[in-house]
Amino acid sequence: MLNVFEGLVKPAPDGGVLPGLAESYTVSPDGLTYTFKLRANVRFHDGQPVTAADVQYSFDRLMGKGSPDGKPLTASLADVANISTPDDTTCVITLKQVNASFINLLATLSILPASNDGQHGNTPIGTGPYRFVSYEPQQRIVLEKFTDYWQDTRDMIDQVEFRIIKDDQTALLQLQSGAIDFTGVSAEQLPTLGSAFKVVSHPANSVFILAMNHLRSPFSNKAVRQAIAHAIDKDAIIQAVFGGYAVKLGSNMSPVMARFYEDGLQDIYPYDLDKAKALLTESGYPKGFTVTLSVSSHADLYGRTAQIVADQLAKVGLDVAIEMVEWPVWLERIYTNREFEMTLIDFTGKLDPQAVLGRYASTFRRNFINYSNLAYDQLIEQAVRATDPATQVERYKQAQKMLTEDVAAVFLLDYQFNWAMKPQLEGYTPYPIFFHDLSRLRLTR
Repeated sequence: MLNVFEGLVKPAPDGGVLPGLAESYTVSPDGLTYTFKLRANVRFHDGQPVTAADVQYSFDRLMGKGSPDGKPLTASLADVANISTPDDTTCVITLKQVNASFINLLATLSILPASNDGQHGNTPIGTGPYRFVSYEPQQRIVLEKFTDYWQDTRDMIDQVEFRIIKDDQTALLQLQSGAIDFTGVSAEQLPTLGSAFKVVSHPANSVFILAMNHLRSPFSNKAVRQAIAHAIDKDAIIQAVFGGYAVKLGSNMSPVMARFYEDGLQDIYPYDLDKAKALLTESGYPKGFTVTLSVSSHADLYGRTAQIVADQLAKVGLDVAIEMVEWPVWLERIYTNREFEMTLIDFTGKLDPQAVLGRYASTFRRNFINYSNLAYDQLIEQAVRATDPATQVERYKQAQKMLTEDVAAVFLLDYQFNWAMKPQLEGYTPYPIFFHDLSRLRLTR
């Protein structure tokens, strides 16, 4: 739906932001006031012009103003103190305090027409390069090119249908039969494609971790966590589960976010069984211990990785019992109630480093591993309040080092997405968030 809706700024393939409905913006020296200048002659899909009043309406709606319960639709605008529209093409947003992440947050917050109030769920209207046509639940979503878009649309594909296919093998067979033109494929499926299809592979900007509950013994002991880190062979997991289509990580940041990524951390705890055994002995567990590894059954990669992890930890004396649970159970018991010893999960990447690293702050309500470090909390707060970009980057890099040294989790890998498509499709552009940008696709004959 990022093809249908747009914000004041838009996501960029390199992890930054691009001008969106605002052709430009300025930030006051104190970092508190953002002034956006709207593009001229931009229209919604129903033909109505976009004005500053629509921007005001959209942000008021997101912030819960005028809703019966007053609850905001997103917590990302909590730092907004005031929004004003001096004229039809200007929007001024004032913050309560400096928030270096603010401009990144706007990239996925859409501007909606005030005239469509109450109907956004039934008849979605945006300003994007594609307009909504129809949605059949569990079947398909149909979009068509918006010819009055503010950028050139002449080479864009006229109509696109997203089909909802739950089974990967069925999707592959439909690609091979010509029923669909584009689909995701697993590493195991890639060899079956031959040379008949074009393949684009790119990192998912997702951090796959082996998580330990820091409030459960013995994981409150840093030496135990270090031992487990040394006992995990990440390269073996990458080959066995992801067919080599993944990169090894050392902290909670993918190299896709190049500006913020601290390289070298992936080698801090190399695979070393002797070191792992020594650390376990040092921490009082010379013969290891018994532990339950709880993983969701909703995706095959968790169960497969869990078995490899269990086999690897057995080599240093850990008796790992694998518990498979349904996804809703995992969300409630493990993610919400924090009732677990060890688990596996992949954290979806974001455009904003605060959203990526802030999840380990002790004050973050979804810090389900119970990692707590006051120095880390201070680093994260300093980063998001920095007005100097270089200071912000340095603080986030320091935070990554701290997560690694503390073994907040065993940071395993960032797997790759593999997209197979007919050779006539050109221009597919990967993004560090889950976004198929139709405006860049071209169909040749």
